[in-house]
Amino acid sequence: MYGEWLVLINTLFNLAILTFTARVTGVLVKNSRLLMSSICSSFVAVIGGQLLWTTILSFILLIGIAFHFKIRSFQKQGPIVLTATIVIGGLLTALQPFLKNLSSTHFIMICFLLAVLNLIAFYKQWGFVKLERLSGQFVFDTTLTIFGAKIPLSAFVDTGNQAIEPLSGKPVHFVSYTALRPHLPSAFRESLMEWQETDPYNVSMFSEDYQRYIRFIHVNTVQQQTVVLGFRFDEWHIKGEPSQVKMNEYIVLTKKAKNFPHSTAAILHFSALSNNS
Repeated sequence: MYGEWLVLINTLFNLAILTFTARVTGVLVKNSRLLMSSICSSFVAVIGGQLLWTTILSFILLIGIAFHFKIRSFQKQGPIVLTATIVIGGLLTALQPFLKNLSSTHFIMICFLLAVLNLIAFYKQWGFVKLERLSGQFVFDTTLTIFGAKIPLSAFVDTGNQAIEPLSGKPVHFVSYTALRPHLPSAFRESLMEWQETDPYNVSMFSEDYQRYIRFIHVNTVQQQTVVLGFRFDEWHIKGEPSQVKMNEYIVLTKKAKNFPHSTAAILHFSALSNNS
């Protein structure tokens, strides 16, 4: 009877691990195939005991039956299965002293539930890491030229940023004021501090030299639509493959840049993804 319980426990854990692996790697596998793989691997593991060769054979059967006996399967799904096994094994080993007084049925149910919950949490975190890695492809080193200064900035291309300057239809980018502040002329900084959001169209505090760079940008926020100042820059060199140069477009300076993705200093308009913009 003890052997049957071990096969059942191993089968349930294997099934959870294979389901998790299939989801993470984006492979569609029939449930019947996952179940067959789990059962066969469990039988070999239980019958062979803790011998090294039976452990390896059990692992091979688990991957091979579920995802086919191909080298690519062992390269792609193998590490995920191994990682998930270690995570679950570590969790159950840590909790075993607290569960030892339970009946066999309750022990199996609780362990299986904990394993599934742990894999769900692991899956969500895995997706977050994958998304972060993919979004990292939209981070670029750039050099912004404005008011005669060349300013190096890390920038993120946000596909959701579709803001434009209403008169010319040119793209609007958002830049951290903190990152630009040391490079901006003192007279410009003083004028910017005097400007009031409650009276956005009053730009008399700026000299005529700066006023010709100013445009009024309508930005939608959660609460309402607001008017902010946009400033025309001379040139923005975006390094990449291929690199590109954007000219005579607009930036909005913002003090709320702490939540910019990947700790960048600028949010580029989505058109920066195209070299033809």
